[in-house]
Amino acid sequence: MTIADMATLARSRLTLIHPGLPAESAEDHVRNALQVLTGHENAHPSVWQFSPELRAVEALLFRALFEIEGRAR
Repeated sequence: MTIADMATLARSRLTLIHPGLPAESAEDHVRNALQVLTGHENAHPSVWQFSPELRAVEALLFRALFEIEGRAR
């Protein structure tokens, strides 16, 4: 058996499993961004102390989340 034959055989045994994940909404994306920022704040508190821009981004994300949740109701 040649290497090409073995590669073909290996490819024929592989199957792609797609779990069919649901699409993420805008609310999910905002929540994910807030989780990333929270993780960054916990890992690097000194950066947050000297970067008011990060607090501003966090505030904008919370405002966006409240707006999205308000429209859903």
